Amino acid sequence: MKLMNLFMVMLLLTGRAVLAETSSVTDREWLKQQETLSEQLRQHPDKQLQQELEAQINRNPLPKSDRQFIDNLVSQQKAANQEKPAEGALYFVSFSIPEEGLKRMLHETRQYGIPATLRGLVNNDMKTTTDAVLQLVKDGVTDGVQIDPTLYTQYSIRSVPSLVVRCQAGYDVVRGNIHVKQALEKVAQTGDCAQV
Repeated sequence: MKLMNLFMVMLLLTGRAVLAETSSVTDREWLKQQETLSEQLRQHPDKQLQQELEAQINRNPLPKSDRQFIDNLVSQQKAANQEKPAEGALYFVSFSIPEEGLKRMLHETRQYGIPATLRGLVNNDMKTTTDAVLQLVKDGVTDGVQIDPTLYTQYSIRSVPSLVVRCQAGYDVVRGNIHVKQALEKVAQTGDCAQV
């Protein structure tokens, strides 16, 4: 089910990439400016701007039905995340890994049902990333990948490939270019998450 959801997201992203390709140069420049500004604001919050935005939101509130809908979605998401312990495995990769090796790794993770995780976009570009992932999907190497830089931070992943196995007791990390089966065996023999 997760793989199907991921595939659907990738299809939607592909559609967005195709639409973005047809947009004008000025639209792309404006989007780049917005991305840059957004990143700068995340790194160095501007309290005055934040206050102005909050005032704008207060002056233009969402209709009650929209606010309730959003609140319900947030509540459902929180409840779903609380019910599920963070168990299972994640495999951290990058498109900087040579193609032959990356294909082998993704094929192995697919066999074990382990999601492959990227830190971010290829060359910070959605279209390039979408094209690269779609090529792997077309080749039958993977059903898709997830992009989540927060997981890299959460598990202190500084090099790829890395396998993380999560369980109630915590998590184990196996780093290096070894077969997924060998990494899982290593966790099963000496890891805190041997039961997973």
